[in-house]
Amino acid sequence: MKYFYSFLAAVLVMITVSVNAQNKIYSPGLNSPADLAVDKVPDLILNWEAVTGITLDITYELQLSTNAEFVDAVTFPRTSLTAMTMSDLLFGGTYFWRVRAYDGEDVSAWSEAWSFTVVWTVSMLKPNDASDIYASTDITWTKLTGVNGYMLQVDTSYAWSANESTVTTTINGVYDVSDNDVWAVGAGGLVLHNDGTGWSTVESGVTDDLNDVYFVDASNGYAVGDNGVVIYFDGNTWTVVDAGTTTNLLGVSFADANNGVAVGDAGAVVVYSGGSWNIATTGDSNDLYDVDMINPNNIWACGKGKIVVNYDGAGWNANVVGTKDHYAIAMINENYGWVVGKSGKILRWNGSDWTNVVSGTTKNLNSVSFAGDKGIAVGKSGTMLNFDGEWSLATSYVSTDLQGVNITSSTAYAVGNNGVIIQKTGNGFNSPFLTTYDIATDTGSYFINNLLFGQKYYYRLRAYHGADTSLWSGVKSFTTYASPSLTFPSNGASADLKIKFSWEEYIGSTNYLFEIADNDNFDNPRNFSPDYDTLWVNDLYFGQEYFWRVAAQHSEDISDWSDVWNFTTVNNISLDMPENIATEVPMCPLFTWIEVMGTSGYELWVDTDNTFSNPMMQVTNKPQYQCQSHLEKNTVYYWKVRGQAGVDNSEWSDTWSFTTEGSAGIDDMSANDISIFPNPGNGIFTLQINSLVKSNYTIDIVDLSGKLISTKDVYLNSGDNNVYFNVEGINSGTYSVVVSSESQHIVKRLVIK
Repeated sequence: MKYFYSFLAAVLVMITVSVNAQNKIYSPGLNSPADLAVDKVPDLILNWEAVTGITLDITYELQLSTNAEFVDAVTFPRTSLTAMTMSDLLFGGTYFWRVRAYDGEDVSAWSEAWSFTVVWTVSMLKPNDASDIYASTDITWTKLTGVNGYMLQVDTSYAWSANESTVTTTINGVYDVSDNDVWAVGAGGLVLHNDGTGWSTVESGVTDDLNDVYFVDASNGYAVGDNGVVIYFDGNTWTVVDAGTTTNLLGVSFADANNGVAVGDAGAVVVYSGGSWNIATTGDSNDLYDVDMINPNNIWACGKGKIVVNYDGAGWNANVVGTKDHYAIAMINENYGWVVGKSGKILRWNGSDWTNVVSGTTKNLNSVSFAGDKGIAVGKSGTMLNFDGEWSLATSYVSTDLQGVNITSSTAYAVGNNGVIIQKTGNGFNSPFLTTYDIATDTGSYFINNLLFGQKYYYRLRAYHGADTSLWSGVKSFTTYASPSLTFPSNGASADLKIKFSWEEYIGSTNYLFEIADNDNFDNPRNFSPDYDTLWVNDLYFGQEYFWRVAAQHSEDISDWSDVWNFTTVNNISLDMPENIATEVPMCPLFTWIEVMGTSGYELWVDTDNTFSNPMMQVTNKPQYQCQSHLEKNTVYYWKVRGQAGVDNSEWSDTWSFTTEGSAGIDDMSANDISIFPNPGNGIFTLQINSLVKSNYTIDIVDLSGKLISTKDVYLNSGDNNVYFNVEGINSGTYSVVVSSESQHIVKRLVIK
């Protein structure tokens, strides 16, 4: 018995030693990037958790592979760190990685394997697609690390352009039979045909919405629609066909003239064979949105509930595929096909399984079409994807929902809401204006200038490093403003003779061209070339209508002319003071009127006769005139003003009148009661005033233009008063000394040597 226990103890020790040996070091846990992460940079950092062992000399071994079995794995040298930076990972590549730990000679098991996918291409930021910009701009993108640089292409040519459909209703489907034979169908029984000269409507014989169209050849075409509608084209006319159902039909496809299929709501399937239509049963009631017949024994359909349905010649099989509803299907052959649908989901058929493919969009994809190995998918808000080995975003030229697409070897058409039809011709980025910029830096922006004015541009970008070049980014577009926008004077305004013209700054221009003329044909215009967005112009004529416009310029181009604006210069002067029909006006008033910029002077007439038979005439270059001698007491006077501009005169202003004062008091003071000495003098003088009453007075010294030189408020006693002035230093000449109270003005002449 003792021996047995000894043996058992020895076995337990051996088991313990074995277990302890297996647990000496554990597998590291992976941290980042998270499993199944996407859009990672080519130099991402792989990070894992540290583990402990018996010794302090813990190292780690990392393996990186392009397949889950690690058959082509790269094993990196062991490191004591818990992170390692990758470099030059392939764009769009999916990688698997795992780590194990070493503690001296002991080695852990491999960690679980995680995967990540490197970003396919660069994400463009600004300018926004279809935006309007100036002739210079920063193009920006999401900066990638781990790249050596970027290649930017800017061109005036792109593959897609708009067609005039002549309708505004929704167009759901399109089929290109040949270059001169293209058909489209849509809401309300709409059928459109393009014979190479443009789109025109064709009588369909129905008013139900038509949802899809398919042509076997020029003499065999079908369209399907709501309420089980099927119409057939025999090369001449469309006729209604009874397909044996009243269910909405949403998709149609034919293998040849004798074999076809249509699908629709609630899992409806009707098969055409040998001249007749027959209802088929798939065993699934989900709505079917699209169908593609490879041959009579290989039919594929997709729809609501994530359903993909296949007929293999023996029966129908429905399977849930992916995570979102499928809106369209394109089968190239029995081993290769695609479904697209809700939230931008794309799945690929490889002959045995459907696998998810990164699309680069979350917008619904409504239609997909392939010609050989080239494909196009379209959807919500003008979303478009191109397939050329990989899916990449493209610009469709429109922002309207696109409902259908059809591609051939030479062209493609897409249709959608509001009567939109767009056509692809060529590949774009091949015009003489193509410019390629090699940006050998890890920046996130690039400035381009001297763009053509009023030109639509398309641009795309890709990144590169030592081992790979990314796909081109999705194509975006912008249009440069065709011309500057005018701001002042406003269109149709009334203006002075001197005007500060202004317009919005056109960023990227070096100067402007400015024209002004008295006719809208700009015959014999005045021309200017300002550097900035403002310009003063004078020497205009009174009462003249003028037209003006502006263009921008840089070293490579001159913009279109702006809109033409017009204005009319004023033709008379607006009077100010004395007010019309005023009374008790001082006998030596100050006449004022509203200034007109650009005038060289003003002519003032004052008369007691409203016909101005014997006027007092004065000319001044200021919008005011201070009278130089007393007018008659208690007398009605009339006055008017006109402007002068060189040899040109404005019309006379309105005629205003006023009545001079006639009260007693200070009126009894006359010019004889005021003396100036010395006069002439040097500017230092005394004003002696004999006042009859005690009162407040204002004494002004003004020049001949009416400009105030000096002023003083004084209180005078009755009798003689002396008021001292010092205006030494003023220019020599003749000045007026005006003594004023509330009711009277008396003027004396002062001469400065």
